[in-house]
Amino acid sequence: MLVELAVFHPGSVAIAERCGVDRIELCTNYAQGGLSPDMDFFSSVRKGFSNPVFVMIRPRPGNFEYSGEEILWMKEAIKRYASAGADGFVLGCLQGKKVDIASLELLVKCAGVKPVTFHRAIDQAADYQEGIEELINSGCSRLLSTGQAATAAEGAEKIAQTITDYGNQIKFLAGGGVRSSSVNLLRSISGLEEVHTAAITAKGEVADEEELNKIICFWKTKSAIAGASGE
Repeated sequence: MLVELAVFHPGSVAIAERCGVDRIELCTNYAQGGLSPDMDFFSSVRKGFSNPVFVMIRPRPGNFEYSGEEILWMKEAIKRYASAGADGFVLGCLQGKKVDIASLELLVKCAGVKPVTFHRAIDQAADYQEGIEELINSGCSRLLSTGQAATAAEGAEKIAQTITDYGNQIKFLAGGGVRSSSVNLLRSISGLEEVHTAAITAKGEVADEEELNKIICFWKTKSAIAGASGE
């Protein structure tokens, strides 16, 4: 059972290490949903965190429809971070309400043996099932999704069905509003082994250590702590 922490601020790195986070998704700009970090930020995280670090490959805020120049930028960013020690990558590219298959295949090929997570852009797909099949065919290792709901907890039923249909072909990472108050519900989904959270409960971009500890405890032990807070 794995917990991935979305890290947007250097202050979250030591918290992730103390709490025993299994993997970091490294980004900047929480308000914009995550952009690619600069190399100095990545280097400091790589030195300060002992478990895998996946890097967000997103050149700008806004939609996930990228120009040819932006796709080339993403390709070069993958190469730079791979050389610097990234363990995997998080990205997404669309054409309208469909997966941009050609661009995705190019980026997955560039990542080589390093795994690629297709992020919540998949939740914008007009045909969710078709989109997941395209991710599988393009070589993505996992998808990060709420099951097309506002939060992963609200999308629990669709997440469960997706894992039943595709769990032997791609890993499912439940993310979106994951807090200590919703982990027990997600923990009940058969076959769901990974959750994603920023664990941010106040203004700013630093993870709440107490909340993160609760999420990890609930997720890995099914224990319940009275009065768990969340959103």
